[in-house]
Amino acid sequence: MAGSVVTLFGCGHLEAVLKPAARAPVPVARAGSAPQPTGSLRPELSAEEQQKFLDAARQRIGEVERLLRDLEGRQMSPPQLDALTASKNFLDQARVALGQRDYQRASNLAGKARALGDDLAATTK
Repeated sequence: MAGSVVTLFGCGHLEAVLKPAARAPVPVARAGSAPQPTGSLRPELSAEEQQKFLDAARQRIGEVERLLRDLEGRQMSPPQLDALTASKNFLDQARVALGQRDYQRASNLAGKARALGDDLAATTK
């Protein structure tokens, strides 16, 4: 390798190529030196907006529960069973998010569960 490096770059560059690059010192975080984030990452919503998201999340979760109950008795291939399990997992996560008052997340997770459930409903008639 050194011979080919010399051939390609000449003798003057050999030392620069073979010598490891100097590394900049890694900054070390000290306990208590970094400011701690305050507040929630979720946007603050008015009581009316929270109620809208809560109602929408509850409605989506209810719809998905009914859909998945209807799918339970159908014959499914192993990949379809995996999709059903994933849909149930999204639904469980949506319920947890609802309990944590994270209504937007609950609605989004229920939407994912619904999308998988709808695909299964269309392919397992």
